[in-house]
Amino acid sequence: MTEKNFETPKQFQQPNQTTHKRSNSPAKLTQPRWYEWDDQVKPTAPAQVKLSLLEARKWAVLELTQAGMPEADAKDNVDFLLTGALDINYGYLRANLSRQMPAVLAAVWPKWVAQLTQNKPPQYILGHAPFYGREFMVDERVLIPRPETEQLVEWILQDASGTQGAPVSVLDIGTGSGAIIETLMLENPRVKGFAADISPDALAVAESNAQRFGLHQLHFVESDVFQGVADLTFDIIVSNPPYIARTDEAEMDASVLAFEPQLALFADQDGLAIYAKIAAGLAQHLTAQGRAYFEIGYKQGPAVVAMMQQALPDATVTLKKDFAGLDRMVRVVKGLLWRQNY
Repeated sequence: MTEKNFETPKQFQQPNQTTHKRSNSPAKLTQPRWYEWDDQVKPTAPAQVKLSLLEARKWAVLELTQAGMPEADAKDNVDFLLTGALDINYGYLRANLSRQMPAVLAAVWPKWVAQLTQNKPPQYILGHAPFYGREFMVDERVLIPRPETEQLVEWILQDASGTQGAPVSVLDIGTGSGAIIETLMLENPRVKGFAADISPDALAVAESNAQRFGLHQLHFVESDVFQGVADLTFDIIVSNPPYIARTDEAEMDASVLAFEPQLALFADQDGLAIYAKIAAGLAQHLTAQGRAYFEIGYKQGPAVVAMMQQALPDATVTLKKDFAGLDRMVRVVKGLLWRQNY
């Protein structure tokens, strides 16, 4: 990146009167205790029944298996709820199963288990999900952050490892919960973030997370890819866009189809439509030595690489595998001297 002082673009300095107004709940901006995340799950009165964590766990697993869930999945879901609700790790849970379940948790436990039998993801039940060592608020307005996306963030952080020096402007297209851009800003203070999403509901969640983490300099824009950023350029563009083809719907988990936002899941052109839109704007919106990073479907590697190479013939395009050995990430390096400037 060329040496410069970062200045907030004018369009982000003034409120956009045409932008959909998003509401955030200040009550949700505290440290992540399960009973503070979602007013809808907070019990109005403690449960009268006293039971141990072990009894509660056994009953929940039985309910789920009788509803048709495989036993291994049932145990994983129940343990995720218990550890998330109590803010403890799995080892601590196992060592304390004989202890009595807190009354406020016991009051909502039957409701939570019933929601699990309906395939509701436990992250949505809790109201938060782990990502890169932090808890991000999530609900049905945004996708649940996945471990594979943590690898994309790690790749970006490795490339821009220095925490001292000139600011690095980063645009996150399809920000969802804000997990990518907010993690980059929290891990590297040089990152100046811009979060874009076509969904005002998703932006509301991302803004709430940003307020929780104190990221008051993160800029939000309601935008279909580059539509809302005009002629701005960025040192880094990152996106985990919708990339699932409708023909692949049969391969997906029932809970994903039933609860996660389809706007953030599916794309036309065999799942490649958003990549094509982004590729068309890379030359205009990347700085001279800019980079772009994408999460992709495991079958889309060659197609996305070819698309980016066609859009930027002089760029270096790299395909990277995840820990499972699947093609899941693509990096585009626009200039040859980028390593010297970051």
